[in-house]
Amino acid sequence: MTISKVCMAILAMMMMVMMVAGQTYESYEGWQVVRVNLEHEKHVQLLSNWELDVWSRDSVLGVGLKDIRVNKTHVDNLKAMEMEYEVIIEDVESLVSSERASLAHRNEAADWFAAFHTYSEIVTQLKSYASSYPSLVTYNASIGKTIQGNSIPSVVLSGSGNNKKKIFWSCQQHAREWIASHTCMYMIDQLVTKYATDSSIKALLDKSIIHIVPLSNPDGYLYSWSSSRLWRKNRRANNGGTYGVDLNRNWNDHWGGEGSSGTPSSDTYRGTKAFSEPETVAISSYVLLNGPFSAGIDWHSYSQLILRPYGWSESTPYNEKEAKHVGDTMADKIYSVHKKQYDSIASWELYPTTGSAQDWYFSEASIPLSYTFELRDTGKYGFVLPASEIIPCGQENFAAAKYFIDYV
Repeated sequence: MTISKVCMAILAMMMMVMMVAGQTYESYEGWQVVRVNLEHEKHVQLLSNWELDVWSRDSVLGVGLKDIRVNKTHVDNLKAMEMEYEVIIEDVESLVSSERASLAHRNEAADWFAAFHTYSEIVTQLKSYASSYPSLVTYNASIGKTIQGNSIPSVVLSGSGNNKKKIFWSCQQHAREWIASHTCMYMIDQLVTKYATDSSIKALLDKSIIHIVPLSNPDGYLYSWSSSRLWRKNRRANNGGTYGVDLNRNWNDHWGGEGSSGTPSSDTYRGTKAFSEPETVAISSYVLLNGPFSAGIDWHSYSQLILRPYGWSESTPYNEKEAKHVGDTMADKIYSVHKKQYDSIASWELYPTTGSAQDWYFSEASIPLSYTFELRDTGKYGFVLPASEIIPCGQENFAAAKYFIDYV
């Protein structure tokens, strides 16, 4: 290489460093995550007025133990109200900064699952599976466009054989839940790369057609990389200068009820109407077009839960006994791998949620075995789970997924 070319290469590298250094990220300086005991509805109402970032399962504030992101003023108020709380993440900014530093030094030659990946890297990996395993993987570049015009990709996995049952997985409706998309990617990887060498996996794909949307919220995910790590919603511009709709409150099943908000600034803002968002329209249309499906899972984090219908009602679905058995068995399969306890319960047992994918899959798309998974962990890292957790989280959930596919 000539001196001039060396100089040009060095200059290009310096420009990239300057661009990264000049990137504006939302700061979480002075913020902690605490687990507070909300003993009654009065406490819930008081904290609801603070418009807090709720980290507990699906960002719903209700009676019981809740993880919330707070600053010093919030902590002082909790003390003044004599509310019990425990600090579970001492310094949110330190956690996010450490993750950002590790992302800047990823080893691209290492195992793909040794690090978290960008939207474009996920797309590239999906294409790679399709090109490397054309008889097993069908890649769809876009089942629809997001509010910002990004494509929502999907894959279909299937082996040989006839009379197959169809299964649907949607992953990471919420932007900050990075482990959800990567767990789905890990399971795709295991199914296709071991098909030729593992007879049990071959048997699963030979009896099934598995449709997977690994990243349901590309806009929000991109924003969580570029600007605000803890962003949850999509990136719709709302009235009043706020952004985002909670996609998992936007489905047309008991839309607008408890567990969602009509306030655009809220993390659980449900949108102006059911299916107001192109992302939920695209995924729901895909489900109806490619069904009927025998089973489905919507993958999220965190809390280590396996949830089944209903979220909107305490009433019992027609197949509660079977759904509970399958959920409980998946929890057992997960525990057998790394001794992580996932609780299998009906969604309403935590608190009401409405307009969710899980309930729409069950009631409107007639998917009889419909679940929401909340992945690792239980609060130590919350949404900022270290990359070292990707593989073990994938391993334990793949054990559950294998049972799920076989059961169907």
